[in-house]
Amino acid sequence: MAQTTVLSAGTNDATSTDIAVAPGMAVTVGIFSVDPDASLPVEARFEIMQDTPGADNVIGILKYDQKSRVISGPGTFRVRRRAYAGGSFGVFLET
Repeated sequence: MAQTTVLSAGTNDATSTDIAVAPGMAVTVGIFSVDPDASLPVEARFEIMQDTPGADNVIGILKYDQKSRVISGPGTFRVRRRAYAGGSFGVFLET
């Protein structure tokens, strides 16, 4: 399994790079901090969105008690970090 960063650690409103998942494949997306002592605030939200011909659909949420999730293809996805106050967290992809 290989891990890559799709959204750098921060606290501002930001969106990851596209995550393309082939038909029949599955990947894990999760949140991380470079500071081992950082704790994710309860109000922090990372929305997993699926690309559509119109507005993206939110298909899941990463938060303090759900720090990773498996998504299956086919599809193009991205993760949007909503701005919050607290430690810096980013998003990784594991394939």
